[in-house]
Amino acid sequence: MDQFFVELSLALLDLCPGPVIVFVDPRFHDNAVAMVDRARHLVALFDKANVRRWRVVVTLPATEDGIRAAAVLTEEHSIQTNLSLVSCLPHAAACIEAGAKMVTMSVGGILEWYEQQQKPVPKVAVDHPGIETIQSCVSYILHNKLNATLMTADIRNWTELKHLSGIGGAALTEKQLDQIPMRTLMTWFPRPNDTSRSTINARAAPYPTRYLESKRGFFMSLLPAECRSLISAVLYVRIGQMKVWMEEIEAVVKTS
Repeated sequence: MDQFFVELSLALLDLCPGPVIVFVDPRFHDNAVAMVDRARHLVALFDKANVRRWRVVVTLPATEDGIRAAAVLTEEHSIQTNLSLVSCLPHAAACIEAGAKMVTMSVGGILEWYEQQQKPVPKVAVDHPGIETIQSCVSYILHNKLNATLMTADIRNWTELKHLSGIGGAALTEKQLDQIPMRTLMTWFPRPNDTSRSTINARAAPYPTRYLESKRGFFMSLLPAECRSLISAVLYVRIGQMKVWMEEIEAVVKTS
């Protein structure tokens, strides 16, 4: 499977000038040692193909083990990481302190969680609590001048993307890519004097944090209750879906 994903990534490198994102099998989400080993093996395959390290970013699920694996990969092996399915500001802060070059947030998953909690369902706007959660993470990175980029995925529609400022990129579906010529979408950044709730929350959030100093297995207990619920609904539900997809992909690769 590693060889398959690397060959696919090598084909993409010929089409774009920037880095390529490759994935560690999410079925290892609760095993930091295995994720470090798989990431090192993936990068070794790129090294063998004479691809420079700056062009490779390894994606890990942002479980506690994934965060700890990212710290090892960054500090001991100089491997760039992207922690995916990040769900709230404290979660993002821990990922960034682990040295993640990118953190990816599931827009649809986060907004859906808030929409299930509130009646009537909040409209998608800058004051939607899900939009505020994602925006607070962007503002946290900018306010503390951190060397990290926030990416978005699982975008349900263009309105959601329009209300987010300062993001580094977005993963779009084939249908959304086809719609790009019909859309006007600009990247903008929060104003220095911004007084929105997301900016206020970002400025109030501690930096640095002490999440990585916790004993293994205690990370989740240090997070606010709302954040723990978001992680369960967004991170772990989607990991379950990804496991199924990986098994389907593996079956196809084995038979081809």
